[in-house]
Order: sequence, then structure tokens, then C-alpha cells
Amino acid sequence: MTKEAILRFCKALAVVSVVTGGFGSLLCVPFAMTADLWLIAISGVYFIAGAVMITGGLATYALIIKDEK
Repeated sequence: MTKEAILRFCKALAVVSVVTGGFGSLLCVPFAMTADLWLIAISGVYFIAGAVMITGGLATYALIIKDEK
């Protein structure tokens, strides 16, 4: 594989990470609006995991495109 192919693949994985993290965080919202304390706690953990995925994907994408200019 060439360097360009690896960079394209890493960019694609970064975008997939952002989309997956956002979708996971969005799916946690209905569970956070329940009265069950267990579901609220678990949805908070998954919401934070989604935020970490979004942050990681954005940081990776930003570092990759910074070198292209």
C-alpha cells in the first residue's frame, strides 16, 4: 500500500468514528429520559463513549489534513 492509500483509509476510519460516535450518543437520549436510575447511568456511560469517539475521529482527521497543505 502506498502512503496516500493509507492516509485515505485513516481519513475514512476517522469519519466512520465520528458518525458512529454521534449515532451512539443519539441513541442514548431516549434511555436517559427514563425514571430508572440504572438506565440513566448506563446511557451516560455510552454517551461519554460516543463523545470520546467523536473527539478522537475529529482530532485524527484534523491531524491528517493538516499535513496536506
